[in-house]
Parts: sequence; C-alpha cells; structure tokens
Amino acid sequence: PVPTAALYGSLIVHLSLAFYSLYQRQHLRMPLWEALQLVLGLTIPLLLGAHLVGTRVAHEWFNVRDSYTLIVLALWLTPENGFRQILLVIVAWTHGCIGLHFWLRLRSWYPRIVPIFLALATLLPVLALLGYVQAGREISDRIARRPDWFDRVLAAANAPRGHDRELLRLVQDRLLLGFAGTLGFMLLLRAARYARARRNRIRITYPGGVEIAVPRGMTVLEASR
Repeated sequence: PVPTAALYGSLIVHLSLAFYSLYQRQHLRMPLWEALQLVLGLTIPLLLGAHLVGTRVAHEWFNVRDSYTLIVLALWLTPENGFRQILLVIVAWTHGCIGLHFWLRLRSWYPRIVPIFLALATLLPVLALLGYVQAGREISDRIARRPDWFDRVLAAANAPRGHDRELLRLVQDRLLLGFAGTLGFMLLLRAARYARARRNRIRITYPGGVEIAVPRGMTVLEASR
C-alpha cells in the first residue's frame, strides 16, 4: 500500500503541478528549454495511459498477473506498444534531466560534474533500451524453439481476452479523452483569467524610453519576454 500510494500520488501531484503551471502563466512566450520541459511533461500521461491500463487496471479488474515476461512479450510482439513504451522512457527521462539541470545549474559545484551528469544521463536510457531489446530477442528465441511457450505464458498470466480486452481498450481511450478535456479546460480558464487581467494594466518603462503596458500581476521577466 505504501509504494502504491507513493507511485500514484506522485503521478497525481506531477500532473496537477503541470496543469497549474500552465494555468498560472501570463503568456506562452518562453525559452525553448522551458517549452520543451512543459511539452514533454504533458506528453508523459498520453504515453503512460496504455501502460497503466495494461498493468494496474488489468490486474485489479481481471486478476492479470502482469509479470515482467508478460510485459516484454506484449511490447515486443506488438510494435506499436513497444514503440510507445520506448518513446515514454525517452520522454520521461529527458523531462527529468532538464528539470534536474535547471535546478542544479546555479550550484557552485555543479559545473564540475556536468560531464559526468551528461554521461550518465545518456548511458542509462541507452543501456535500459538495449536490455529491453535483449529480452525481446530471448522471447523470440523461446517462441521459435517452443511454439507452445507463448500460449503457456498467457495462460499463466491470466491475460485478458475478448470482451475484457475491449473493455480495457475503452478505459484507455476514456483516460486519454479525460486528459485532453482537462488540458482544454485549463487553457480556457487561463484565457479567461488573462482577458480579465488585460483590463487592469500597468506601465513599465525601460532604459532608452521604451514603455510597455502589461496586465497587473505579470512579473518583470514575463513582461520583458
């Protein structure tokens, strides 16, 4: 229960923070790294939905024993699933590394370890994906040597079939629609807040006589951008 609460709690908190940061922004002008960080963060739930439904939801609803063998089997033999999972690993890892870099960059000791940080940040996902490919090759070899192995793995895992499988796919689609709807709603709220703020402006003067009018509540950095 404790790791489960930590895992899904962190997912909910992370999503909530992403939506809140989007709502809080006065405008969408930002540096490339910041835009990349935001887009990658919002992409993770889209890629994670299928994995979440295929593991946790399937286990809770249909008592599927989602072993490592079953997961690699499902990803390796269905290229679409495998590609999505590889993309998820790359996106989530890049998102986390960007966050760590811009959090640590002002520390005095950080410039000395940047090369080590970069090497680890590059090697870890590469080695992880090579491990996945090796596991997939072992699965292909087992299926070739023992044709009944595939069916025995599915039976041992109590893998969903027929109506159960369709129901899980429906849940996956509903999760994606829910995410898209929430994102759209947050953008509408942000637009409404910005429209209200535009009616109450302040003026900022820069050296050289440049003067701009911006909504009250905007930071000097946001106004300058």
